[in-house]
Amino acid sequence: MIEVYHGDGKGKTTAAVGLAVRAAGNKIPVLFVQFLKDDTSGEIAMLHKLGIETLHATEMYGFVSRMGVEELAKTRTYFAAMLAQVVAWVERQEKQRIHTPEENVIKAVVVLDEVLHAVKYRLLDEKKLMEVLEGSHSQVEFILTGRNPSDRLLALADYVTEMKKEKHPYEQGISARKGIEF
Repeated sequence: MIEVYHGDGKGKTTAAVGLAVRAAGNKIPVLFVQFLKDDTSGEIAMLHKLGIETLHATEMYGFVSRMGVEELAKTRTYFAAMLAQVVAWVERQEKQRIHTPEENVIKAVVVLDEVLHAVKYRLLDEKKLMEVLEGSHSQVEFILTGRNPSDRLLALADYVTEMKKEKHPYEQGISARKGIEF
């Protein structure tokens, strides 16, 4: 199954983290992949303590709008490699677990945090992402977060939740707070 958490409101990553924790608590392997983020967000340390594997960008170039041609190219190459690592991880999980004929048994959970942004800004090829999601991974749950998913990704998803901002402290000049927004 494929879940999409999107919108301009707070809570997309938080919901994905909650699902990852629930899965890990049920002894389901989890890979938490962060696009457009490094390892400084507060949830990463706790995910590691829970035995959840993480993957994230090792080099960050700031906002996409401020990246030069070379930085954009490096980011695209890196994100394509990250997606390849996701595929390899999923294949390992599928091989390590005995095939379970039950439809509702999940073998693995993969969170692709901020992947919708990566696709929107053409830092990750949507076609390649779709190929991964459409693969024969019937017992893998994929969670995608970010803003502005394409109609193709929305049509492919089994769950779609939109987080809608009604009010935000940023509008009052309050910037992101450690431990709350990151």
